[in-house]
Amino acid sequence: MNAPATALSRSRAGLRLYLRLLSSSVRAKMQYRFDFLASSAIQATMGLYDFLLVAVILWKFKTVAGWSIYEVGVLYAAARVGYGAYRMVCNELERFENYIVTGEFDSILIRPYPTLFVLLSRDFDFTRVAWVIQGVALLAICAPTLIRGGTLTWTGLWYIMLTCVWSFLLHAAVALGTASAAFWIVRIEELQVFTLNATSSATLYPLDIYPGWLRAVLLYVIPFGMGNYVPVRYLLGKGGTPMSLVLPPLVAVCSLLVAYNLWRWGETRYHSTGS
Repeated sequence: MNAPATALSRSRAGLRLYLRLLSSSVRAKMQYRFDFLASSAIQATMGLYDFLLVAVILWKFKTVAGWSIYEVGVLYAAARVGYGAYRMVCNELERFENYIVTGEFDSILIRPYPTLFVLLSRDFDFTRVAWVIQGVALLAICAPTLIRGGTLTWTGLWYIMLTCVWSFLLHAAVALGTASAAFWIVRIEELQVFTLNATSSATLYPLDIYPGWLRAVLLYVIPFGMGNYVPVRYLLGKGGTPMSLVLPPLVAVCSLLVAYNLWRWGETRYHSTGS
């Protein structure tokens, strides 16, 4: 068997194993159905609070930095779907500090599979689907109004759906890069607040409301804004060029590659707990 065929066969086997492990994780969680439903409801309610806060302001003042409530809704939806998908698939990256502190990462190293593959297959947090549903529902409410008003086209709507993918990849990249820092500094909880929680929440709203230095951080340092703000702004006719539709996937893929290489480098620096 030639090399490409062998690689394809291994990829298929790996995908089947990953799906099997995820299926086991979901079945385990669904054994406690009330807990699953309650957690999903809490996640949806907490996530909706962020949008309701700005919706109240928009209801009073009609626009914020030139963005209407429906335009903010589309921007919010793209970011929320991407973040929700990331938390479903990559939730273990959020608690990677525990693996380093307790030495649990040792048990992952002895598995005959890449460590990142094993780590991500340990938990599929299906309760986060509430955030994805929330974002999709908000997009379904806001987009038709913008289309009827001529602000958004149907083609633009299809691309906005793709921005959810860019947002997911960027969240995964930043989370992976932050988790990789644990190989050097061990404690990363406070770092995650800055690189993930605060910055991700900031990009739920138009970056026009922030000072220039913060916009630069959200676009070029921790580039969550590339996932939703840059393409949505262009599609709504609020600025930008056609490159605003090209840059997000390029930045997302490049960020993920950089983060993965940082992870691989960090693995070589791991010396187990207490050493």
